[in-house]
Amino acid sequence: MARQAKRSTSEGGSNLTDLGAAREASQRSIQSVEFGFRLIRCLEESPEPLSLKDLSARAGMAASKAHLYLVSFRRVGLVAQEEGSGRYSLGPYALQLGLATLRRLDVGRLARPILQELAANTGEAGYLALWGNRGPCIISQVDGSRPIPMALQVGYVLPLVGTATGRIFLSYLARKMTNAVLEEERARPIASGLRYDEAGLETIIAETRARGLSRTDGLLNIGFTALSAPVLRHDGALAAAITLIGPSNGMDASFTGTCAKKLRSSAEILSAQMGWDQG
Repeated sequence: MARQAKRSTSEGGSNLTDLGAAREASQRSIQSVEFGFRLIRCLEESPEPLSLKDLSARAGMAASKAHLYLVSFRRVGLVAQEEGSGRYSLGPYALQLGLATLRRLDVGRLARPILQELAANTGEAGYLALWGNRGPCIISQVDGSRPIPMALQVGYVLPLVGTATGRIFLSYLARKMTNAVLEEERARPIASGLRYDEAGLETIIAETRARGLSRTDGLLNIGFTALSAPVLRHDGALAAAITLIGPSNGMDASFTGTCAKKLRSSAEILSAQMGWDQG
């Protein structure tokens, strides 16, 4: 009996040792994933593709180890590599993950039928944009009756100052949220004549908030005009922006015109569905 008890105790100790080893291995595995995702975070924060040398340095790991992670990330689509330069950027699956998260927000689901009706009633293309870590990002698009030969597709990140959509976010978000994007745009303005100084920005913000609409003509794409309106949450915070885009020589883009009225009405309906009470 004593020998049996001793054996049981020994076996129990062995089991505890095995359990501890399993837990340790599990912890190492999780830490490995977290370590590898440093690379994903660096690619997310970079405005341009990165070489292996730069990427591994920013992530704080050896280039040989970073390469092993990148091979796996490429296989699942989280990372893409340019054929010519060999530089890395976020891959198509990273975009799909981001868009899936954004679409799960109520505003994306609620906006879809409103965008469809708006595009049908105006004949112009309708877009819904949310604020992302790099600026206003298009998450939904409905074509109008007239085709738009532009690269504005789902996932496109818009400039703040040079687009009607961007000016809605510039005007309704706290400056601490837009400052980083503004600084980047100051370094590479998309069009001459845009004012990035404080006086110019304050003028844009004041006019946008006074009208409840913003408009740009030919700044991002020559020959096209955009009108945008804010969508507000229950607490008055900006949830999204709804935008109409059409050819400058064919779209009624006045602030009192048909497109502006229908756009403002659509934004108000969606805001009400988000809980906003205009009082």
